[in-house]
Amino acid sequence: MEQIKILEVINQWGYLDTYQISLLLKKSVRTTDTLLRILQEKKLILVNQDTRKNIYFLSPLGNRRLGKESKKRRLLLNELKHQDITIKWLCKQSNIVHYENELELKRFNSKKDKYPDLTIEYENGTKAWVEIERTRKSKERIEDKLDNMREHIKDGHKVIWIVPNKEMANFIKEQINEYNWNNDNHIVEIFSD
Repeated sequence: MEQIKILEVINQWGYLDTYQISLLLKKSVRTTDTLLRILQEKKLILVNQDTRKNIYFLSPLGNRRLGKESKKRRLLLNELKHQDITIKWLCKQSNIVHYENELELKRFNSKKDKYPDLTIEYENGTKAWVEIERTRKSKERIEDKLDNMREHIKDGHKVIWIVPNKEMANFIKEQINEYNWNNDNHIVEIFSD
């Protein structure tokens, strides 16, 4: 049962390291590592060792075990840190009952080309988009994101901006104020791992 959960969580995120899997499953790193070795021996997962951390992804056999079609997901090294922060932030939250990451949203909504990093639903039924902003973007790119959020905000949902420091928080707040539309629906949160 635990092995199937690991396969499902890897499928959900595309690729993960041991620590990320242990966070998402609320297991110790040691237990997770043992389960990953078993899955590797069964040839259900493959390992990419291009980084100092082993990055796990589903093998064609693992995809078939989950009833998914076998698609090879390319490892994007610049995406690893972003995904790591997303998972760490998500796992520190206590009142989230459901979430979908960007990869899942792209799988089910192929018509759109703009997705949040995460959509979440709280215990009280409130829904929110989560945007992780680690680096400063041009004002045009931030405005493009805000345009993309319009329909979501019209439905009464919140937008949570996760930033690494006070300077980025001020920059995002400035852009939201310039955009000047439903400013109360935006929450800027400083999060550093």
